[in-house]
Amino acid sequence: MLLCREHFQEDVQRKAREYLRQTGLFGRSRRIMIELDGERNSCALAYILKNTFHSRRDIDIQAVTIDEGGSDAHYSRCAKSVADRLDIPLHHWTMSLPPDLIASSAGLCARKRNALFCAARKEDAGIIATGEDLDHEALAIFLRYLKGECSNDRAGEEEMHWIKPLRRIPKREVRLYALILGLGSDRIAAPCRDRLQEEAGRLLSEFDCRHPGTNYSLLRGWERLAKSGGHRHGAKPLSKDIE
Repeated sequence: MLLCREHFQEDVQRKAREYLRQTGLFGRSRRIMIELDGERNSCALAYILKNTFHSRRDIDIQAVTIDEGGSDAHYSRCAKSVADRLDIPLHHWTMSLPPDLIASSAGLCARKRNALFCAARKEDAGIIATGEDLDHEALAIFLRYLKGECSNDRAGEEEMHWIKPLRRIPKREVRLYALILGLGSDRIAAPCRDRLQEEAGRLLSEFDCRHPGTNYSLLRGWERLAKSGGHRHGAKPLSKDIE
């Protein structure tokens, strides 16, 4: 199905808003902390959240840039530009990385996740929002199945809600949405440190090209597993302008 520019933007925003409704988290006042790294996904996420909650004075949106100890200044400028454009307070959090973690993608991700959690807690934010898209989520789920993992619980973060409003939107759609609105910048992919992740990503991408819908199926199956451990209640409209 081909969509014009306006309807394409509406479709992307609809998918993200539907996810937000289903979380059931926004029936009362909230403070959201967005990980804003200057790349397309996080900038698109910030735009969608600001647009969605613009009439909700009880929803406070803030953002944080995580400095990994050598981050490109270009992306920091992109993050600041988007934060200024959307009138979102932007915080900076610097990570100190031991040499043994720099060479480990798993260690780096865990350290960055912990830094984001600490930054949100420091600003008294009850919700963390990150910009993972469908391709990223499907690969993460595929890797968990390959490793025999059936849970993605994060110990010690029970009091913090972690949302991913773009998780049902393909990467190419998120990127096009950001390009249309002039949000963020593309990052040149660095060589993958994890050979299993690299090969799994290649295989999954090829399989989804041959069998469209594979990524959606992986995500739906994982969401069913998650719901089997508890049922969500209380989903409410996000804002009067989108009821």
